[in-house]
Amino acid sequence: MAAPWAAGAVARIVGRLHGQDCINVFHFGTNAQGFDVQNPDALLLELAQALLDCALTTLLPAVTQDYTLVQCDAALIHPVKGDPVLATANAGAVGELGPTEVSFAASLMNIRTGGGGRRGRGKKFLPPPGEANITASSLDPATGALLVQFGLCLAGKFLENATTSWRLGVYSRTNDNAVNGTFDNSFRVATSFNFSTSMAVMRSRRVHFGA
Repeated sequence: MAAPWAAGAVARIVGRLHGQDCINVFHFGTNAQGFDVQNPDALLLELAQALLDCALTTLLPAVTQDYTLVQCDAALIHPVKGDPVLATANAGAVGELGPTEVSFAASLMNIRTGGGGRRGRGKKFLPPPGEANITASSLDPATGALLVQFGLCLAGKFLENATTSWRLGVYSRTNDNAVNGTFDNSFRVATSFNFSTSMAVMRSRRVHFGA
């Protein structure tokens, strides 16, 4: 599946950590046959539900119990912008690892597309594991293996030979907003995911940040 894309979408994993929003944003393209831009909700729901399934089954086991998964949503951004479609998690969808003392720690997921430059790569700052899973600012191997399972779930649903109609990738708003920019030349399909063994920092996730 490749450009020209019939549609592009943004989908989010929405959660809460220490009383504040914890949101991870992903971009997707599709060339599903018969896609109707006037009635995209069925395909958007497929996307939101597939992302929610990965979050429930493989992300929650890799994150702190202080994280609560709320929903996944998906909205059209190409060829027109549209309203989001929601897939809501059941009450009590929380992380399975121990507590964490800080809100700004994060597990780092790297997205690769095979394209050069920063616009061919993506970073996602996922919810952190528990304090007991971190030693000297590094993830323990068991937690790293759990994160890999999240990557494998995404790959099965959204990469080559995927089980859904959508392909996950990296979108450059800079390219799209440039002269002669289009979604087709701004969206690159992901080829792989990898996870850092070192903890990352998401400064905007700090409680009372900027206050």
